[in-house]
Amino acid sequence: MKKTIALFIALCVLLPACALGEKYEALPPLQRMTQALTHTRLGGGLYMDAAALVTAHEGVNAEMAALMTDMAERGQAALPSRPDNPQEGSGLMVGSTVYRTGEKWMSFLTVANVIDARRQIHVDFDARAYDMETGARLSLADVIADEAGWQQLSEEARAQLSAYYPGEEADPERLAALCSREMLADAGFTLSVAFLQLHFRADALYPDKQTLMHVRVPYAALAGHLTAAAAVQTDNSGYKLVALTYDDGPVRLRTQALLSNLRAGGAGATFFIVGSRIVIGRDLLCYAQDTGFSLASHTYDHRYKWQNSGIVVSSRDRLNAELSAVTGTKARIMRAPGGDERVFIEEQVGMPLIHWSLVSHSDGGLVPNPHGEARRLAAICQDGDIVLLHDLYGGTEEMAAFLPQLLAERGFLCVTVEELFAARGIPLEPDTVYYHAREEKETGDR
Repeated sequence: MKKTIALFIALCVLLPACALGEKYEALPPLQRMTQALTHTRLGGGLYMDAAALVTAHEGVNAEMAALMTDMAERGQAALPSRPDNPQEGSGLMVGSTVYRTGEKWMSFLTVANVIDARRQIHVDFDARAYDMETGARLSLADVIADEAGWQQLSEEARAQLSAYYPGEEADPERLAALCSREMLADAGFTLSVAFLQLHFRADALYPDKQTLMHVRVPYAALAGHLTAAAAVQTDNSGYKLVALTYDDGPVRLRTQALLSNLRAGGAGATFFIVGSRIVIGRDLLCYAQDTGFSLASHTYDHRYKWQNSGIVVSSRDRLNAELSAVTGTKARIMRAPGGDERVFIEEQVGMPLIHWSLVSHSDGGLVPNPHGEARRLAAICQDGDIVLLHDLYGGTEEMAAFLPQLLAERGFLCVTVEELFAARGIPLEPDTVYYHAREEKETGDR
């Protein structure tokens, strides 16, 4: 009996926290990273924003630094000789969106975006995944175990890629080639907390489109078709998850800085955009979409309560028509202005309605103490929270420079709303309100 007890104790010490139903109190050592942002004026109204990545593995750092240098050089060559609007300038943003899964796999979606005159005129990308313990770069063969898994991936890719740019038909021959086993094996991919993600240029299927396309396949859909190593490393039950959400944008300059700060901190987020603001932020929406953030609906005109009566469906369709013309994607979830979902349910908007469980404090459209507010939110955040913030409010972008790291120190990953619910195995149903991704009932805002 004593030997049995001793063996059990030894196993408890060796097993990761998630195997015992507990959560990480801090991110695993191999999953920690930092990115330092730099802003360089190139003269003539041109500029470059770049991020220097540091992870736990020096070999990975060296490879990523070389990649970043190459992409920055190509991006600078794509800058116009002078900005179309000298007051706004023309810019190149180069950086990596960081994804974590398991205790030692990390992925990087590295994107170079060039914007000018509120349009995205150039996009370049690279997607890769690493075993951070060995520094070995992973291939899809390290993830997918059998032919059924490859077939599942091919079917998902075909369905999702053909849904981009509604109203425009993807080239059928190119689509078939892109979704073949041979092409998928060489496709750029990343591994998030809930999805295997494939990444493609939009102009591979839709001529002249300067955006990216992402295919997201839930790990649950690949159950039984993952390699033994992938099955272990896609178990993310040990992480605390929080969905950061931002309302009322896009906002010139502020949303761009917010996106860069979130990426630097390894954070995903969901942006509930106002449809009437799409025209002033087309480049920002492309930047958000390409770098892996989620774009969702906050209605077209941001009307409150019963002011939406009779226009729920037309407002939804108008926003999606304008958004998909810019980014190729439609909003799949929405948030009701003021958090009053009744009219949207009664008129069957047909989308999941995302409320919130935690609110960022502001005063007159400002966050007076961004660092202090970041500390407050990080201290009270619970696993499964949906946090309401606003990129319309001054100081929100500065707060994003602190909040992801403060949450990481408590073992949290910042994810999109859809990723949060997919990771928790909770389906998002149309015309249903969601406050958080926990089992207990809660409607109050902290």
